[in-house]
Formats: sequence, structure tokens, C-alpha cells
Amino acid sequence: MGNGRFHNFLLERGLLYVYGLFIAGYFLLPMAAGHRRLYYLLVVPVVLFLWRDLWGFFRDSRLSGLIVAYISWMSLTLFWTADYIRVQAIWQLWLSFAAVTFVMASGFFWHQYRDRLDLLLRRLLWLAVAAATCSIVVFYLEHPFPSARLEPLGVMHHQNKAGAAYGLLLLLCTRVAMLEESPRQRWLYWTAAGVLAALVLLTQSRTALAAVCVGLSVLLGKRVIPWLLAGLALSFALVASNPESWWERVTALSFRPGIWQQVLEDMQGHWLLGHGYLVDPRVQAYDRLFDHAHNSYLATLRDGGLVGLGLLCALLGTGVYQAATTAVSRGERLYLALLLYGMTCIFMDFDRLLVHPKELWLFFWLPLALIAAVYPRRETGAAIPLQPAYPGG
Repeated sequence: MGNGRFHNFLLERGLLYVYGLFIAGYFLLPMAAGHRRLYYLLVVPVVLFLWRDLWGFFRDSRLSGLIVAYISWMSLTLFWTADYIRVQAIWQLWLSFAAVTFVMASGFFWHQYRDRLDLLLRRLLWLAVAAATCSIVVFYLEHPFPSARLEPLGVMHHQNKAGAAYGLLLLLCTRVAMLEESPRQRWLYWTAAGVLAALVLLTQSRTALAAVCVGLSVLLGKRVIPWLLAGLALSFALVASNPESWWERVTALSFRPGIWQQVLEDMQGHWLLGHGYLVDPRVQAYDRLFDHAHNSYLATLRDGGLVGLGLLCALLGTGVYQAATTAVSRGERLYLALLLYGMTCIFMDFDRLLVHPKELWLFFWLPLALIAAVYPRRETGAAIPLQPAYPGG
């Protein structure tokens, strides 16, 4: 086998398979540590082998350039960070590099291997549906239904994170259902979307529910109204099942403005460059100590100052523009829906964006990778996953 044929074999089979295994690991693997090792030990080495292909594909992409610029700046803040520890700084550089490889590999595959990725994605949706079904059954065998907050199985141990990850798959499943021409297949995928929606609802994550509303509104337009009304009715049913618990959680929402205000007050003297990426993210507010800023935009301001926040806004603004352009030129609103979904999630909750392989990679970095891959500068008429072969079809 010649070098070129070996290269193509490794590209098409090796990295695609280990990448698919990593994505499936969100729903298959029971431990987060094992999931991370899977990415570090299997995916990263093959990505490094293909760096020339990735560089050639993304080198003229403005969005990809802004992503790298943002990650580079946040890494640069390690040089003036508070609470500097060399080992932690080196580890953070590695996490930043891992995020870059994920974005590049995801976008490259999405554009170059439409048929394989389309099949992989459909299988992933059914895997997620199976995992959601098992999670619901197993959890509520031991907890009161439906008042207890669902904790899904797998590496997604926190309700907000799990809800955000499954919510993104709900959008993808909805898009697949919209594309199916066979009534039977369409019914199956709408049923799958219902299962994913049920899991998001049962996690009782306000972050995920708000983001789903935004994403579905973009994807379905006026057709989303009955779905939103149904979701609202089910939410009220959950409230009625355990009013004391829900009232406590609703009033807790008022903590966020105080947390955000305190983050801004702590910026005095650090507005331009920020405190640096290793600063303690905990916030003292309401006579309580919160783990993080509960807003990734403010977390970026805290760590990287106005420069970092400006870069984040620039890359997201560029992403929205390119996704909107794709919606107009190709009649495909999925990418705009996915990006606005992720932007809503990080506004309502979460903190730093350069982390371990976590759920954040799915609902924030993945939409950006896909937009960078399909923006019209790349052969506008080329078919892409989850779209008819002919734009507008």
C-alpha cells in the first residue's frame, strides 16, 4: 500500500472511527476520565498526523482564525494569571490545544465526508435515544417521578450539562425528522425527538429549556408554537408535582444577577487584560460562595479582560453572520439554530470554555466547527449532512 493510499485509509477509516467512538462515548462510557483518555490517546495522535489536511482546509477561514485567536489570547493570559502554578498552566495549554483539534477535526469531517457523517449522526441519535430511555427508567426506579431532577447515565453527571448536550441532539433529531420523506421514518424520528425532549424536560434545567426554545424557534419558525405550548404545559405539570422544590429553584434564579454584579465589581483594575486564566473562579455573593460565574461571557471578561471578551464576541458575531448567510443561500437554518442554542447555554450558565472533553464541546464548540466548514465560500452547492442534495429541496 503506497503512502498516498495509506494516508487516505488512515484518514477515512482511522480518524473517522475513533472520532465516532469518542462522540458515542458521551452516551456509552460510565466514567468521564475514561472518555477524556479516549480522546487524548486515540483522536489527538491521528489529528496530528493529518495536520497538513486540516491546515489546508481552514487556513483561509475567518471564523477558524478568530477561534484560534481567542484560544491563543486566553492561553496568553497564563503569563500574568493570579494563582499561577506551572503544572496547571501547562495542563491548561494542553486543554486549549485539545479544543482546537476537536474544532478542526469536526469541521473537516462534516464537509469532506458527508455520507459517512450523515450515517454516523443518525446512529448517534438512536444511541442517545437509547441512553435517554435507560436513564429515565433506571433513575425513576429509585426516585420519585417526575418531581426528582433526572441525572442521566454516562459521563454527563450534572443535570444542566446533560440537558444542554441532549438538547443539541434534540435539534439535530428535529432536523432529521423534517427531512424524512417516508412517513414511517418521519414518525420514528419525531418519536425519537420526543424522547430526547422528555429527558431535557426531566433534568429540569432552565438553561437547557431556554436554549431549546431558542434553537427550535429558529429551526421551525412559526411551527414551533404548538411545541412550546406543550413544553410549557408539561413544565407546569412538573411544578405542580413538587411545588416546594420548584419554588426554591425558581427563587434561586435571582442569585445570578448578584453573582454577575460581583464578577463585574471584581474587575476593578483588570478591565483590559483580565485576571488571567488560572484565577480562582469562585464568586462570593449573597453571603454564599458560588463555584463559578454562571456566565461564560463574564468568565471570559474575568480571565481575559475586554480583549478576551472582544475576541469572543467577534468570533460569535462572525459565526452568526456566516450561519445566517448559509440560511439565506442554502435554505439551511440548522447551523444558526445550533449556534444560538450554544450561545444561550453559556449565557445562562457555565464558566470557562477551554475545558476537558466535556458536554461543552458538543453544544458550543461543535456548532462553530460546523459553521466554519459549510460557510458558502466552500463550494456553495456542495451537499452537506442533514440537508437535501439540492439546496432548497
